Amino acid sequence: MTALERFIVSDGSTHADAARTVRLTLRTVQGSVDRYETDIPVASADWPPDVISAAEVLRGVAARTGRVERGGYAQTGIVAYADDQVWSAFMEFAPWAYDATVWNSAGDDIVSLSDEAQSIVIRVNHPQYDTIAAALGNASLRSTSIQ
Repeated sequence: MTALERFIVSDGSTHADAARTVRLTLRTVQGSVDRYETDIPVASADWPPDVISAAEVLRGVAARTGRVERGGYAQTGIVAYADDQVWSAFMEFAPWAYDATVWNSAGDDIVSLSDEAQSIVIRVNHPQYDTIAAALGNASLRSTSIQ
């Protein structure tokens, strides 16, 4: 397996920028994904229709395998990766989650998102880094010493 390095992603100040960054990152690491999880906060008036639809798919997963609270907050629990409707919903919704994590088969957290993508930490190999850096610019990826 190729060595992984951890980066903090900083890509602009708008949520739209962060959402694009998250989706780019998830597409880039998709071939390495083994499992993932997310929470689903109560829907907000500023969520686009596609995000609301994705949240409903994930809420259905939470009802079967995770946890749904009375107020509407939900957690999917850990979901095994498959290139299906659930993964597509995760990719659409992840930038609106308070917490979302993606792991590879070795158990490395390769994408970690917090607070509606205000915090984006990734662990990628060099080809994945090159793909992300080409789209975002090297200045947007800061290496960390977190192991």
